[in-house]
Amino acid sequence: MQPFAIELDDRAVSFAREGHVLSSAPSAVWDGSTGELVGANAWNALRRHPTATSTRHLGGVLSEPDPTNRAIRLVAAELVKRLAIQAPSPGESVWIAAPARAAAHSLGAMLAIARSLSLPVDGFVDSAVASAAALGLERSAIILELGLHHAAATSVDRDGGQVRRRRTVLSERSGLMGFCHAWLELVSTTMIKRTRFDPLHDATVEQRLFGLLMTWAHEAGAKGSTTATLTQGDDRFEITLTRDQFVEAARPLQHEILRLVHELRPAGAPITLVVPAMVARLPGLRDELEQFVGCELVSLPDGFAGAATSLLDLPERASGDPVRLLRRLPLYGQRIPADSGVRELLGQRRDRASPPSHLLFSGQVYTLGNDPLVVGRVPGGARAITLPDGLAGVSRRHCTFIREGDELIVLDHSSFGTFVNGERVAERVRVRAGDRVRLGDPGIELALLTVDEVPTVQVKTPT
Repeated sequence: MQPFAIELDDRAVSFAREGHVLSSAPSAVWDGSTGELVGANAWNALRRHPTATSTRHLGGVLSEPDPTNRAIRLVAAELVKRLAIQAPSPGESVWIAAPARAAAHSLGAMLAIARSLSLPVDGFVDSAVASAAALGLERSAIILELGLHHAAATSVDRDGGQVRRRRTVLSERSGLMGFCHAWLELVSTTMIKRTRFDPLHDATVEQRLFGLLMTWAHEAGAKGSTTATLTQGDDRFEITLTRDQFVEAARPLQHEILRLVHELRPAGAPITLVVPAMVARLPGLRDELEQFVGCELVSLPDGFAGAATSLLDLPERASGDPVRLLRRLPLYGQRIPADSGVRELLGQRRDRASPPSHLLFSGQVYTLGNDPLVVGRVPGGARAITLPDGLAGVSRRHCTFIREGDELIVLDHSSFGTFVNGERVAERVRVRAGDRVRLGDPGIELALLTVDEVPTVQVKTPT
């Protein structure tokens, strides 16, 4: 029996039935301290009433071992408000798509909330696994999640006719609210400099600015620039902002997202990278994703995991049976419509670039010729770079760079690992100009260059 599905992504809490998203909205609610209805959506009031609204209650219930009574009360109130608009039909079972940050021990609190609302929850499904199963992916995938205050990445493997969750990494140093705050500062600072108008001086104007941020950012990302216009009374204030300004303002947040992907992806592995559509539209991030050469990028609309869960053919839970958390699912016989996601191949331009011709280490540039180049503390070989003794995490014979046709390959011989752009090499991987190769942990770092990128320092031929 296919269930009514609830996806608990706090950036876009979604309800779904029969593969269709019924509603989707960020988990931002009134807390009732100023007279508004507790649990009512407050996304359009966050900057006007920051102390009377909450955006962290759902994340707290899903991730903290002992969530606060306030968080539990707000999650319950939010669900009541949303279920009043879209609710399961009589006799319809409910399954919840749990995001990456949901700890298994915390789902008990969520189940208690559901039962207090007489919501017939039969089980939980890992959102990343549900999405991968619905997409029918042919290879391993990394599913990216961007919440309100966090980012997460989950690696999912295909095992015969099933997909299963393998590992998740989480960061509290990113999230949609982080991007909004960075861009809010960008717009306000630029407007003060150019027009002498401070849009953060008035709470109503600040809220209007907050509501337009994502539109301006996406327009700048797509067109190269955007015109940000605000009014106060009869006065009109207008500035032009470039794509590069949005990129620079949020660069640390984007790098944190990329770090999560690098941490999970084996170096050079041709995985499928699945991201929310709004993430793919962030200024500059799509260009950064080109470094994942040979990988497929799939951009999904909000609520996709919930829609995928609503297509699962699951037996009803009998009275007394435990509530399950599924982290392994069969590939669907019935999939989400193909037009619900956008698929692209990454790195085609970079894949055609010339292979590296030189290696940069400690201010010296070394030629990468046709003969193998061995690197280590006691490397041996006809051509070698001998590293100083005492380097932590560096083996005697650590790695070798060899040419295979038009490609440059790095072979890992070490006990401590060789990493390309933060991804660990599994025996061997192709490397490209611009890649950074780290030997060991913490180890040392080498940079790969093409001949026209070689800086004006001494060039050595290894001996």
